[in-house]
Amino acid sequence: MPIHFHLLPFAQELKITNREKGPCYLDLTRKVYLSVTPEEGVRQSLIAKLIRDYNIPIGLMRTEFEIKKNGLKKRTDLIIFNNNGEPQMIIETKAPSVKLTQKTMDQVAFYNNVIFAPWLLISNGIMAMIYHIDFETKTSTEVLEFPLLKLR
Repeated sequence: MPIHFHLLPFAQELKITNREKGPCYLDLTRKVYLSVTPEEGVRQSLIAKLIRDYNIPIGLMRTEFEIKKNGLKKRTDLIIFNNNGEPQMIIETKAPSVKLTQKTMDQVAFYNNVIFAPWLLISNGIMAMIYHIDFETKTSTEVLEFPLLKLR
């Protein structure tokens, strides 16, 4: 069941810079400019929320993390690591117009078959779904609030 996860206040604070390729956001995790799209707005707003509301250091976040599985190259939208470089949460962002579905969660679960993070989150900037993964019992549990991540 999705929970309310409004990112609009953070989206309104994002700075847009005009570059040769048009309006861009500065991705704070990679220090690169990315074209303004609805999905990118959700991702950059979520990064701002993670920093401000949950005190997650920008240095523990990574966007466009590449994985390889079954000969396929894929990229996660965002991963949060702990201080030891162990993945703690995989985040998949979608545009606000995209409904959060099992297909979206399956996408993150596919990534997690390589990454093995204990937490998964999907968000369209309005709603979010958060799951805890127990690798010993091979079960997932949906949670209704953002978890306390073990960053140290």
